[in-house]
Amino acid sequence: MTIDQKDLIYLGEGMVAGLYPCGSLDEVPDYARVVVVSADAVRGGVAAERLRRRAPQARLIVKVSPEEAGQIPEFLEMNFDDCVCGDTHLQRRLKHTVFELDLLDGFKERQLAHSALTDFVGEIAAKPQLHDVLRTAVLGMRELFEIDRVSVVILRPGEEFGHVVMEQDRELSNVAIQVADYPELMELMRTREPLVISDVLHHSLLSGVRDRLEEADVAHRSAVLFPLILKGEVVGALFLRGEQTMAVVEDRLLGMGRLIASVTSVAIGHALEQNVLKTEQKILRRTQADKEEQIETLQEFSDFFEKANDGFVVTDKSGVIRYVNVSGAGVLCRDRAVIQGTSFGQLVVGDSRTIFQKALDGHKVGDTQGYVDLTVTDIEKNEIVLSATIRHLYERDTVLIGFRDVTHMRRLEAELRNTKEFLENLIQSSVDAIVAADMKGRIILFNRSAERMLQYSALDVVGKRPVSVLYEEGVARDVMRKLRSVHFGGRGRLEVTRQSIMAQDGTEIPVNLTAAVIYESGEEVATVGIFTDLRERLKIEEKLEQAEEELRESERKAIAIELAGAAAHELNQPLTSIMGYADLLKMRIQGDERVMKPLNTIYKETERMARIVRKLGQITRYSTRPYVGDSNILDFTRQSAQDVTKDKDDSSS
Repeated sequence: MTIDQKDLIYLGEGMVAGLYPCGSLDEVPDYARVVVVSADAVRGGVAAERLRRRAPQARLIVKVSPEEAGQIPEFLEMNFDDCVCGDTHLQRRLKHTVFELDLLDGFKERQLAHSALTDFVGEIAAKPQLHDVLRTAVLGMRELFEIDRVSVVILRPGEEFGHVVMEQDRELSNVAIQVADYPELMELMRTREPLVISDVLHHSLLSGVRDRLEEADVAHRSAVLFPLILKGEVVGALFLRGEQTMAVVEDRLLGMGRLIASVTSVAIGHALEQNVLKTEQKILRRTQADKEEQIETLQEFSDFFEKANDGFVVTDKSGVIRYVNVSGAGVLCRDRAVIQGTSFGQLVVGDSRTIFQKALDGHKVGDTQGYVDLTVTDIEKNEIVLSATIRHLYERDTVLIGFRDVTHMRRLEAELRNTKEFLENLIQSSVDAIVAADMKGRIILFNRSAERMLQYSALDVVGKRPVSVLYEEGVARDVMRKLRSVHFGGRGRLEVTRQSIMAQDGTEIPVNLTAAVIYESGEEVATVGIFTDLRERLKIEEKLEQAEEELRESERKAIAIELAGAAAHELNQPLTSIMGYADLLKMRIQGDERVMKPLNTIYKETERMARIVRKLGQITRYSTRPYVGDSNILDFTRQSAQDVTKDKDDSSS
């Protein structure tokens, strides 16, 4: 993290490493991802609600000093997302928070890319004619790269000339170019990989034609090329040119460009195959009359086939269609009169063609019931996934194919499978323990962080142990009660709660728990809990408290020593005066024993006080002894012995 990341904000006095400083709430950008607020700023009126209105997507974290650690619960109750204590804790929490946000951003980016590609494919499906496909590809590339010119170049391997068939959104009839004059096209055909030229006048690949480019005063200064690959051969290129030099192209843009180029290649391939299909259809129609009599034997079943919701096709042993029912023609999006006499194998594409041919040859394909997925295309070359059964009617020398359209179902299954895999990776990558259970309390999810924290293996607990083993007796029921209440975060939600959970070895682990109920059609189906380990945080808090106590003790000792020195200084002068006047009185009344005895006592006690004062002035460390009641006083005797020992040690050294 660097201070250049202006979406990571610090709101408070001073600077914090890795955070961009803002002096006031009005300076916080609305795109902020994390806002760290000092405790003083919160006390000064910066409220969580105002911050959320200012930066709706930001995580709000309060930074407190070690001395303010005891106020953390108060700040959390103010609706902030988290609290950190000191710089070290802040940096660790920032690292975890940024990691979580990056995961979420990656997921959103994948969703946007998926949506953009779906829209692109949808446009092509709506207008499958080749010129419409090429125009859609050109416009898609212009919008994606925000670039000035996009052309479609058709190339044939080994041929000297290529043809520009589309530029911008204009279809060109026949603009020929000599391939040798375009080193970038030759490199594209060699590598079959996208090519990025940041500056056409200084790129090493174009050194041989640089003089020609400068003389021609080319309008473009940068270029990006994507190969159009069909059956392993480069048959063309999407040629993007910009008026400005270009920085490094993001991997995301290159990936989207590859996808658009791939879809465009398929459309070109279909257009080329269309001519072949038309020729084959003419040949097949000539032989149709020769075998029409074979279908007559199936007339007894015609009523059944015509009324069936599933599609049925009857072919001869070579796969030529002799009969198709109404539902079958509807699924294949073709007229019955046109489809009869054509080869069903020509409708099948990709790996499905091999599977279908094996079935025609008499091999068993599909699952235990004989169902197999076949991908076919309709008349507009849209792919349709069929769940089909293929049966040989040997006595009639024909093949019966029954099928239904499962395209939408398979697409949903693929999307759900991809989403499931992504979410599972997201859950397994979480630094917090995540545990889910069904409504009977059986654990159904146990991520890797939960395994590390609680010392259980997921294989040993999922479906085998109740979630209550993670808590002390009665705590699991209490958590469920709070989840169903409206007072702890709303029905079905439990806000951050301090809790203790039990590891496999019986260790009690303090955690912050957040939990939720998962509903389907308004019914409770599962619960999920997220556990944040507080052991490190509590150790830090304990060390902070110990350091504070030691500091207070040091301050008390320093005050006591300073007070002793000050008292010795202030008492020394009056004691000297008392001893002086006592000496003077002794000289004046030497013959009077009645007065001399108490005067000697005064002198002796004053001298004793002077010795005590001298000891006070020499104190550098001290010990105490019990006094009246529960109080303690300085132990001058022990102090004197320690000072004597210290003096001896100093003299010997």
